[in-house]
Amino acid sequence: MQQSDSEKLTSLIEAANCYGRFYCKFISANDVDLTGAHQVGLYIAKNAWNVFFEEPGVKGENKEKYIQIHIEGYYPFTSRAIYYGRGTRNEYRLTRFWTNSPFDKTEHVGSLIVFIPMSVEDYKVYILDTDLEIETFIDEFSLSFLQNNAVYERGKASELDLSKKLSQKIEEAVKVFDNFPSTTDMAAIARRIYQEVYKKKRYTPDTILLEWVKTEYSTFKALEKNLYREYISKAFGDVDPLVAAAKTILNRRKSRAGKSLEHHLDFLFSSFDLPFSHPGQSEGNKKPDFLLPSNAHYADMGYPAEKLIFLGAKTTCKDRWRQILNEANRIPQKYLLTLQQGISPNQLDEMAEESVILVVPKAYHGLYPEQYQDSLWTVERFIKYAEEKYSIQNFF
Repeated sequence: MQQSDSEKLTSLIEAANCYGRFYCKFISANDVDLTGAHQVGLYIAKNAWNVFFEEPGVKGENKEKYIQIHIEGYYPFTSRAIYYGRGTRNEYRLTRFWTNSPFDKTEHVGSLIVFIPMSVEDYKVYILDTDLEIETFIDEFSLSFLQNNAVYERGKASELDLSKKLSQKIEEAVKVFDNFPSTTDMAAIARRIYQEVYKKKRYTPDTILLEWVKTEYSTFKALEKNLYREYISKAFGDVDPLVAAAKTILNRRKSRAGKSLEHHLDFLFSSFDLPFSHPGQSEGNKKPDFLLPSNAHYADMGYPAEKLIFLGAKTTCKDRWRQILNEANRIPQKYLLTLQQGISPNQLDEMAEESVILVVPKAYHGLYPEQYQDSLWTVERFIKYAEEKYSIQNFF
């Protein structure tokens, strides 16, 4: 019998805590053979080799290992973990998974897949499809998927790939805080830290947005570790204080993550002198994330609707993208900026039918099905589009 989403999520969190180790990643178009690369199987990040093998792969050699996949509600089946080291290849993959599993692989692009090793050969596997499931799991274990994968072992998630200088600067910066700053200040602190380390570097809007988000996540984790040091070492005499502390930690993680992208976009758009309102105000109490050029222009029925721009901002948008459809009735064409790393062809077709254009950092375009990549906008393209629309001669 197939589990409900809530039952599956509860089972996953319990299993992850019980076994204490897992590897997870967003399923990309490449993982389901929708990029034309003809590479078979799920890609496994190199930093996850020890979740599947006892020794790392050696360049110049291939090696494989057969494992048993356990999905609740289905019979176990055999899959193959393989390291390709011969020729020009240097990668890990999991083959014979889709052909033996009960899943329709193309429908799971952008879903989060989690592998929990129960033994050397046995793995529990879960696939999370909804934004709520994914975000709850991410917050529970304080994960980041800006590099499309995460390894969790003995209570610690894998760190993002930061330079030594940036990591040191973050560690120094968090020492001065005796409490958590607001989400707005948290985002600003991360940008300041990044700017102090990389004063002379020039980046595209797509790159700098991801760098800010990555720096903020790492800063928050360092701050969390520093401020909760007492709780980490403290022996709770009763379960109630422990539960209360855990709830506080999770709520703070959710609050920061939910606003992070919007805060950085606000600063980015301001740096390009774009006219906008954040949050927006449309019909009734609706509050779009961003309205361009302003809420006042939107409310002015004499201002041409074709000169208005709507932009939603959602870290993940597998199912929540539909929320933006009725947030600004005067604007039929909706733009949605997201950090979502891949979406299924069916969902992308639905978005196109509803006149939704996805704005995705350029680094993530290759994770989408090949035939849809040309329809994606970069952050830079959106900014240039807005700049042209609101140039002096076109503004009024």
